[in-house]
Amino acid sequence: MSDSSTPAYDVLIVGARVAGASLGLLLGQRGHRVLMVDRDRFPSDTMSTHYMSRWHVDLLKHLGILAEVEAAGFRRITRARSYIEDCLFEAPIGPGDSFALAPRRAHLDSLLIEHATRHGSVEFRERTRVVGLIEEDGRVIGARITTPGGVTEDVHATVVVGADGKYSDVARWVRAETYESTPAIRPAYYGYYEGIEPLPDTAVELFFVGDHIGFLFPMQPGMDCIAFELQPSEFAEMRKSPQASFERMFRALPTMGTRFANARLTGRMIGTRGVENYIRKPYGPGWVLTGDAGLLMDPSTGVGMGDALGQSFWLAGALDRALNGGGWDTTMAGFQQQRDEALMPLYRLTLWFTTLGRTSDTAMTYLRAMLSSPAIARVVPALFPGLVEDALPAHLRPILQQNAIGFRDAATSVPVAAG
Repeated sequence: MSDSSTPAYDVLIVGARVAGASLGLLLGQRGHRVLMVDRDRFPSDTMSTHYMSRWHVDLLKHLGILAEVEAAGFRRITRARSYIEDCLFEAPIGPGDSFALAPRRAHLDSLLIEHATRHGSVEFRERTRVVGLIEEDGRVIGARITTPGGVTEDVHATVVVGADGKYSDVARWVRAETYESTPAIRPAYYGYYEGIEPLPDTAVELFFVGDHIGFLFPMQPGMDCIAFELQPSEFAEMRKSPQASFERMFRALPTMGTRFANARLTGRMIGTRGVENYIRKPYGPGWVLTGDAGLLMDPSTGVGMGDALGQSFWLAGALDRALNGGGWDTTMAGFQQQRDEALMPLYRLTLWFTTLGRTSDTAMTYLRAMLSSPAIARVVPALFPGLVEDALPAHLRPILQQNAIGFRDAATSVPVAAG
């Protein structure tokens, strides 16, 4: 046991899945003394969206683990397919040879931990619970942990990072301020299925049918993660027989009646009443929040894992500067600003996206008329730039513009924090 004047670690990370392990890896690359702890045993799955967009695949490459993720057989997703009722939109996932992935968490999290601990300055303890924080003169200086054998130990660190997810104990203990919060919007269920008939080109598929949203994320060959978001009023009925209800609704989606004929659930259905949406102030004296502990949104836009990786790059740079003599408040305020400027537009888009209900009959009439006429469909792209500028809400335009720049310039790279 160390005393608080000579902390045993530069950083204690509570939670060692995507958010915590990627941060530990990046800090280890910089030579910082890091202890990562997690209450779970690894490898293991956890509730997750699974989807890694082309932007986030680039971050896996920066972390040095992309080749090993692909070596496990996860398919490159090269197309994006969206149904609005019975109308279909499809496009490349990104410019050039861009691709997305949908890895299982049991594989991805363990791989990140393995790479992090290759750095001699990074340690990891599984099945280890944090039961409280240690404070001195109003500053967090460590945490009290309980080992798998039930032994309680005080661990001192210069910084304690809460990467412990949406039910973050660290956030609760430090009374982190929350802003732009919205209660859970939609319940969701998902499962891993074998035997769904694949498309000729591997695509992520979204189905906006009635008041429901369906998802298909291709994983390894013959294995897909499929998900369904429903309305709160339907959750109680769904819980009575989740698998049967889920499969009945999924078969009713466009193309899935035949493609789902030989599908088999592996494992169990996983469900939730919904996910609370919030942004938290991510730092205070001696503590920081990252991943879902600091920012959480409905899984309908499927960006949770990727956002956690992005935060790790920004936070690793900020912590490196702070641990090397930079001002704590100034450096962490910079991290908060960087996180919010990057993720706030997507956060607001997600809330709007998820609350949209059934597409009106009038809108569907015009959509079907447009897409069923090749001549009209051909004319729409010529009008599209002006239509978008006039019609899209202001906070959504940067997202579209960022994607448009990517298609215009295939060399565009994902911004990564320096340092």
